[in-house]
Amino acid sequence: MTNELTFTTNSLFENVTLDKYAENWTFSFANNVHVSSTGFWRLLVNNKIVFVSIDNGHQFGLPSPLDLVEELIKELAGKILTKIEVIKDTFDLTLTLTDELKLDIYISSSGYETYDFSINNKRYIGLGSGDIAIFDS
Repeated sequence: MTNELTFTTNSLFENVTLDKYAENWTFSFANNVHVSSTGFWRLLVNNKIVFVSIDNGHQFGLPSPLDLVEELIKELAGKILTKIEVIKDTFDLTLTLTDELKLDIYISSSGYETYDFSINNKRYIGLGSGDIAIFDS
């Protein structure tokens, strides 16, 4: 398989959920586009880091612990996913959204799957070996 994979889309953000026990984040978009991550991710706005997955639940001197599900729902509301890109060589994943938002998901294990996404009736799984598996839905 080539190590470049890019999809253009026009899918409105719908929701984000976190399964705390599995440490699995799921980002849902219109047109049956879903992205899940068990690894390290970060949200950038105008190329500046706004949120990082490992910060969820930390207080950082705030009145209450950071609830990234709540914060992401606010930040991504009304945004449109325009591109999904598997990065050459590392197979990290970048989601590009409107208003200069970018969600980077990194391969964070040499042995375990870190992310998967579904688009165009196919499922793509980011493998720990720095490769990707593709299945028909």
